[in-house]
Amino acid sequence: MNARISPDLVKAAAEQTADPENLVRDALARQTTDKGAIFADDVIEALATIRRKSEAEYIRLIANVKGVRTKLDKLTKPQGQAAQQDSLQSMILDVARDGAEYAHTAEGEGVALVEVAGHRETHLLTSQTFDKWLRGEVFDAREIGIPDYAMATAVATLKAIGTFKGPEVEVHRRVAKHDGAYWIDLCDDQWRAIKVQPGKWEVIDRPPALFVRTPGMRPLPEPAKKGNLTLLWRHLNIPKQAQPLVLAYMLDSLRHDTPYPVLELVGEMGSSKSTTQRRLRALIDPHQVPLRGAPKCVEDLHIAAANAHIVSLENLSQLNGEQQDALCILSTGGGYATRQLYTNGGEHVMQSKRPVMLNGINAVATQPDLIERTISVELPTITAKARKDEESMGAAWEKEYPAIFAGMLDLFAKALERLPAVVIPEGMAKRMIDFQRLGEAIALAQGGKAGEFSKQLDTLHGESALRGLESYGVAVGLQVLAARPEGREWEGTYLQLLTELGRLGEIDRSNWPKSPRHLSSQIKRIAPGLRRVGIRIETAGRGATGAKVRIVRE
Repeated sequence: MNARISPDLVKAAAEQTADPENLVRDALARQTTDKGAIFADDVIEALATIRRKSEAEYIRLIANVKGVRTKLDKLTKPQGQAAQQDSLQSMILDVARDGAEYAHTAEGEGVALVEVAGHRETHLLTSQTFDKWLRGEVFDAREIGIPDYAMATAVATLKAIGTFKGPEVEVHRRVAKHDGAYWIDLCDDQWRAIKVQPGKWEVIDRPPALFVRTPGMRPLPEPAKKGNLTLLWRHLNIPKQAQPLVLAYMLDSLRHDTPYPVLELVGEMGSSKSTTQRRLRALIDPHQVPLRGAPKCVEDLHIAAANAHIVSLENLSQLNGEQQDALCILSTGGGYATRQLYTNGGEHVMQSKRPVMLNGINAVATQPDLIERTISVELPTITAKARKDEESMGAAWEKEYPAIFAGMLDLFAKALERLPAVVIPEGMAKRMIDFQRLGEAIALAQGGKAGEFSKQLDTLHGESALRGLESYGVAVGLQVLAARPEGREWEGTYLQLLTELGRLGEIDRSNWPKSPRHLSSQIKRIAPGLRRVGIRIETAGRGATGAKVRIVRE
């Protein structure tokens, strides 16, 4: 006689032999063809069982599940923790972790790597772009807004996750160098970038270089299939002899690994300085505010550099010595430190290396250090007959903008191909030698001769150095002193030299040194310019009354 088996015993035996983990793994394997497999009742029950036994094991199992993590957490959470898990903060973090991975930079900034509609976005956790993304994700999930205090707590937690559990990554604004190629962020909605290599360039849908953006950054145009860089000069008031210098500045601004020159556009009112500068910037780093007014302090320059690739200033009448020094720092790379808010000893450091554009009626780069880094171009006067209205000029620019941009990329790729073979003529190497070498490569790529660009650059620096001397009364005084019949060679202490210069006639003394030490410092600044006009400054030892200096007229 066969004994009947109780249904309860059958159920108990099945529960004992069933493996919740295998059940879940099987459902996860079927997710590619059956999106609902993970939500089957028995699978949810298995997940809940695993979670009750070990939260860590539960997390390991669903670590690679995307898009439904928040819902799974809600369906499987232990009942005793329901109130805590339903808190606003936990919900925000669940949404944030479900939609992004977190990392950190070498400087300690938190970074979110977000997958959106088939492309990857990169956001600094402290940025407005991340704030907007997370608020939008939470609203989509729960249709609620995030209070500021809750956002601050969530960002702090996510930064800790990125710092202690995430990888270290390098982020860039607008330009980067990665795996031997230059990358330019198009700043479009698909987060594409242009890859430029020697001889070729292409648009890449998912660039390996990680770019971050600020709210003011605007997209570059979709490059035309056929480039035409010659169209550019229809839209700029740049004299023909200065066009190679401007082209070199433009292409050098697309590089990430070299110092940047400063471009200074000078001309009288109505010479199209601002329009020319706006068009140039649109080909490198389009921005909501393409031109800014004069900075009030050095910090303004570094804040502008932290929020864009190009620092672009217009209608300048002068820059003080501290501001000119700051532009030198931006050109070659450096930092600016200020006291961190609400602390006594903490520092906030802004480190930047950026291309700079300036314009004004008169040249404002007057200090020798800045002059050696500056490409100063004087714009010709526009006649009434040649002047056009803004609307027609804007329409023509928008039409030809993509072809001009593609033509610039064509030239960049050709110049990179020529660059390794460039040799600077003996005795003509400049301070900005990386810029000089690129200029030579551009000239060769356009069919020019070796050394042409270096000669043009030398002429420019000579003219600029002479102009810079005019802003120093001491430089004028030394030239007057050296021009006297008995002044072919003069030797004495700095105190004696200051006294001697003080006896000279009408000289601008607005920037006049007040002590021998200040005179020594000023002479060191202007010595390169003085050599160009045939005056050599030499040290002559030290006497009982101080250091001696020798002035020689060559």
